[in-house]
Amino acid sequence: MRKQALITQLFTSYIILVLIAITLIITISSGVIETFYFDQKTNDLKVRASLMEGILTQQDSLDYSSLQKFSREISSVISTRITIIGIDGVVLADSEEDPENMDLHNDREEVSQALVSGEGWSQRYSFTLDQEHIYYAKLIILDSTDLILRASFSTEDLDMALRSLKYDLITIGVGIIALIALINWYISRMITRPIQVMESGARRFARGKLKLKVPESNIRELGSLARSLNEMADEIYERIRMVTQQKNEQIAILSSMTEGVIALSPEGEILSANKAAASMFGLKSKKMLKRPLYEVIRHADLNIFVTKVLQSRKSTQTRISVFEPEERVLNVIGNQMPARKGAFAGAVLVFTDLTHIQKLEGVRRDFVANVSHELKTPITSIQGYVETLQEGAIDEPDNAERFLGIISKHADRLGQIIDDLLELSRIEEISDEDEKYFKPTSVEGLFDSALQNYHVSVKQKKMTIIKEIEADLTIDANQKLMTHALGNLLDNALKYSEEAGHITLRAYSNGKKVILEISDDGIGIDSEHLDRIFERFYRVDRGRSREVGGTGLGLSLVKHITRIHGAYLEVESLVGKGSTFRMTFKSKK
Repeated sequence: MRKQALITQLFTSYIILVLIAITLIITISSGVIETFYFDQKTNDLKVRASLMEGILTQQDSLDYSSLQKFSREISSVISTRITIIGIDGVVLADSEEDPENMDLHNDREEVSQALVSGEGWSQRYSFTLDQEHIYYAKLIILDSTDLILRASFSTEDLDMALRSLKYDLITIGVGIIALIALINWYISRMITRPIQVMESGARRFARGKLKLKVPESNIRELGSLARSLNEMADEIYERIRMVTQQKNEQIAILSSMTEGVIALSPEGEILSANKAAASMFGLKSKKMLKRPLYEVIRHADLNIFVTKVLQSRKSTQTRISVFEPEERVLNVIGNQMPARKGAFAGAVLVFTDLTHIQKLEGVRRDFVANVSHELKTPITSIQGYVETLQEGAIDEPDNAERFLGIISKHADRLGQIIDDLLELSRIEEISDEDEKYFKPTSVEGLFDSALQNYHVSVKQKKMTIIKEIEADLTIDANQKLMTHALGNLLDNALKYSEEAGHITLRAYSNGKKVILEISDDGIGIDSEHLDRIFERFYRVDRGRSREVGGTGLGLSLVKHITRIHGAYLEVESLVGKGSTFRMTFKSKK
């Protein structure tokens, strides 16, 4: 069904009612006035007939000529058609026509009534005069004879007067309708305009523009409605603000969490997922929404766990391994989300990445094992040689001196290991944000300081040092630590290179970065060891490392020193071809 505007409905309804009322008024008024006019005319005819009766009874002669003369004279005075009819219906005289040409009138309604009751009325069309007439007939009893006196008049003037009256009434009615229509339009606009304004305001509210208020109308009911709409808008705005704030806080919390969080519907569809959860499975948060978990994350153990969580009201926990986009170990805790009346709204899964912890645990175990092993070897040797000396070897000068030399060597090794561990611990406490430790330092000066400590070793092994250092290069550095780090790399190059080898010290800038390199042409490192050589106590060849006097902590120290300088350490190596250690710093230019 087609909907209409309120103003159209109000205006149309009022106009229809007014039209009906005006039509009824005009119709009834016309009928009443017409009846009144006819009653007046008929009464007038009756009075005139009575007057003519009195005059007629005073006539001396009632022959044809006198009656004809009487009818014409009276008719001209009172402007009324006069007809005198005998009891037999013969027309004796008529003021308008020749009686001889007229038919018998005993069949006329008014004549018949007059013969029966003394008077009669009728209204009909006169074929004699070709007009509509009103007739009044009265029986007059005279001494010599009885006559019927009939008076009539044409309704043409009356019809014209009534038509004129109806026209005037219609004109007045149309004017009244037009006036009422204007008033009705104005009133309808007064009623509908505030409603339209409120409708527009409600549409603005629906679009979220809750600060623009609806103006109040002068109409009490509409003004109250406008106030209610404004109050509703304020309440909705406040609720939206609170919900938005809570949502933003929730998003901020979830986004800042390192734990992955996934909310599921009772059917197992993903309702929300934070970035950490998406990252753990190599997905995007938006693409995960409104899809079943088993379809997004294809992991049998996880799907079995989710089914269990959705069916259980208790907190459930498990540990799973995933292999894409990278190998991870995840701890998963699942809880149902409560809803009203004991039902539940789904479940929440919290994923904690244990990969790093497990790696650290492995490093810790390796560190403890390596420290124990590194310390146990010299301590065992020292204990063995001390016991040998105590059992009598001290009395053998040659053996005693050799045993004491071995004990001294192992004691020095223990001291070096302890010193390196203390240095590593101290370096780990330094942050790259501690500005007091760093200042602009010449790169060439750093290399020169490192070389000074190994001048004798370079000469003993007949090594050739090649310098390819760009002039005026500087970095923000702690000179002591960087000298130590470069010294360790230089020491490694010396230890694992054959005599008369080459060591290249290189430093250059590519505009955004400053790169420091130490290259050798020594024995090199197999690719399977490259990822672990910076771990504490990790050795590629433990026997050879001990022979050259290494503690297994040198490269670990280098890595930590590089890290606190905000730099990046990497290594390239080929077995039998040599190795290149590269430090990349941010440029000062």
